[in-house]
Amino acid sequence: VYDMIVPNSMGICAPESIVANINTSDQNKAINYMYSGMNDVKTVSVFDTLKQHKNEYIYFRTDHHWTALGAYYAYCEFAKLKGLTPTPLDRFTVREFPNYLGSFYTSSGKLPQLAANPDTVYAYQPKETNSIDVLYENGEWKYGQEIISDMSAASQGSKYLTFIKGDRPLSIIRNPELSDNSACIVIKESYGNAFVPFLVAHYQTVYIVDYRYFSSVDGRGLLQLCTDTGAKDVLFLNNISATRSKSLVQSIASLAR
Repeated sequence: VYDMIVPNSMGICAPESIVANINTSDQNKAINYMYSGMNDVKTVSVFDTLKQHKNEYIYFRTDHHWTALGAYYAYCEFAKLKGLTPTPLDRFTVREFPNYLGSFYTSSGKLPQLAANPDTVYAYQPKETNSIDVLYENGEWKYGQEIISDMSAASQGSKYLTFIKGDRPLSIIRNPELSDNSACIVIKESYGNAFVPFLVAHYQTVYIVDYRYFSSVDGRGLLQLCTDTGAKDVLFLNNISATRSKSLVQSIASLAR
């Protein structure tokens, strides 16, 4: 079992002089505190790595998510911990979707300063496959969907949905180039969406669970899911903001029991 708590952009990119005057806590200390209480769990520390790359485009300006580049650096830390060789970025097909205005833009009341500086969503499509099977909230499976969807014609606020068809209860990616029965379960909220495509090369099957919706649609707990899928690796991936939500923490706890 692995756990990755991802700092948000304020914890990585905001100048210390500004953070000092905001009612907030040190995200690195908070993450380390949470990690200190995890027994028999392999913690994936990404704070220092992201800090080293803070001058790169690892977080959006107008949205609360990290970019796929930020997720890639975190994936490299996960691969290192597992003893895997990370797939170089030039092995992926790069998709580019400009003019993205995300959640910060919406919650700001659509500030013109943000509208004047839209983001670009870069997505890294794995070479092995771009196919994903998706269980939707209504209980319907849709097969052969796209891991990286073409969002060229999508609205300005929708382009992050290029990753794994957005937040769905359960999705499955099968790598046609592997037959070793390797499997991983990723339990995530939306930060996990940009991360998942990097795992495709390393597992025959990747199962993606959004714990906010999974239980009400599928009904299985984590132990049963591991039994059914044969997965040996389980990765919990959350951005730090999720840890302050009592309802989200309870959802994870219910799944893990």
